[in-house]
Amino acid sequence: MSSSVPRPPKKRSPQAPGGSGSSPAEQSPVPGFAPFPGAPEPPEPPARLPRALRDALQRVARFAAEERLFRGRSRLLVAVSGGPDSLALLHLLLRLRDRFRLELKVAHFDHQLRPGSAEDLRFVREHAAALGLEAVTGEGPVREVAARQRRGIEETARLMRYQFLAFAAEKEQCDAVVTGHTADDQAETVLLHLLRGSGVRGLRGMLPAGQVPGAPGRALLRPLLCLRRADTLAVCRDLGLEPRVDESNRDPSHTRNRIRTALLPALADFNPSIDAALFGLAESAREAFALLERRSFEARALERGPVGAVYEAAALAGLPGESLWLVVEREAAFFHLEPAVNRTRLENLRQALRRGSGSVAFGDTAVEVSAGRVRIGPRLEPVEPAEPVLLDVPGSRRFGPWRVDVLTSPAEATPQAPVAGLASASLRGALRVRHLQPGDRIAWRGLTRKVSDLLIDQKVPAWERPGAVAVTDASGPAAIFTASRVFTRDAGEPPDLWVRLAPLSR
Repeated sequence: MSSSVPRPPKKRSPQAPGGSGSSPAEQSPVPGFAPFPGAPEPPEPPARLPRALRDALQRVARFAAEERLFRGRSRLLVAVSGGPDSLALLHLLLRLRDRFRLELKVAHFDHQLRPGSAEDLRFVREHAAALGLEAVTGEGPVREVAARQRRGIEETARLMRYQFLAFAAEKEQCDAVVTGHTADDQAETVLLHLLRGSGVRGLRGMLPAGQVPGAPGRALLRPLLCLRRADTLAVCRDLGLEPRVDESNRDPSHTRNRIRTALLPALADFNPSIDAALFGLAESAREAFALLERRSFEARALERGPVGAVYEAAALAGLPGESLWLVVEREAAFFHLEPAVNRTRLENLRQALRRGSGSVAFGDTAVEVSAGRVRIGPRLEPVEPAEPVLLDVPGSRRFGPWRVDVLTSPAEATPQAPVAGLASASLRGALRVRHLQPGDRIAWRGLTRKVSDLLIDQKVPAWERPGAVAVTDASGPAAIFTASRVFTRDAGEPPDLWVRLAPLSR
């Protein structure tokens, strides 16, 4: 394969300087990464440097400036396996550290998957020491963990590696983790996501700047996405480096290896520029996803509380599928949940939105549609039944997680402590507080109705109904409290008793 990466034609304004000529960076970058307006031009590397090294330095410097990779991130943890990509990454960053004011530390994780992996760890330590850099190393029995957790070895190795890198970055107070993923890795990743039925987000492939998987808020940078593997090998040759060779990269049992060695070459028979096509697809998906992400922020939660975030159903029903996906993930993260989102569940949610009712479990995250509202939050446990409690008039009694106050003077209602006004002349017998029961009825606005029907007709969401509390007399419910509404029985008299339901102080 050529060491250059084709790119789609770059748009120019009629007044763009430079005429029809092209700069060295325009002749061989990864496609689709146009510089932001006013991006600084990195200085040229010294002419005396070997050609491959000089070209790689210029391209990485330009790419880092265009993507603002090192803005606000100067202390970097560089993931080094010992292979050509990570070694080239380390040496390129060493030569760029003055330009971008970088401080580098080296990290290596031994997966213990093959004989010789301990030699890789020793190689990285010694190489870092020879460069005057500190190396942080770790190791873990990936095969054993994969068997115990019933995960694939590839997935387990990836998760454990990133867990270590996130831990090491925090321990060393680094601003970001940096990896040596190249444009070839990008093509494989896009194709892998395509085979798995990914949406637009997956087709973006790897982002130049993202987050460490499993460690939200920990930055992950990929400054070599503008280079090919042939480029990193050429950099190592120019520098006289002898990278370690990982034989597992040829193991056909690994999906990514089969994509690299079998599928991509087969696709090249149909399209010799398949790599460029995949790069272009990733960039198009990146642009489209930015619009979808923007749409996801158009829907705003009405409230957030113990049961989750509540939205207007109409606001979510109008979103594209992937924007809705983002809303679910964002709210799940707010409540420290880990949603299992896939296309089947997403389609089930969209059907519930069309019907106006229904619930979908996204792993530990529940999404309920009811009464024109949508709740996104934890799965709710069944309401613990509490024994009915006789109320003192006036006085205060405890009922489950509530304090029930019966007052003889008006009390101010708040969202946390609603108040119902009752006319004592219309009451029959003692007042009690209890949960709703099947068949409960209440006289409300001139009609006697089943409470269950009333709550549905009055658009009380399904998640509020099981926890509703009734204040009753001998005739049945005199007042009903839900999380958002209070219903009082028709009395025909002005109230002279006020019942307040307040959460117990913790």
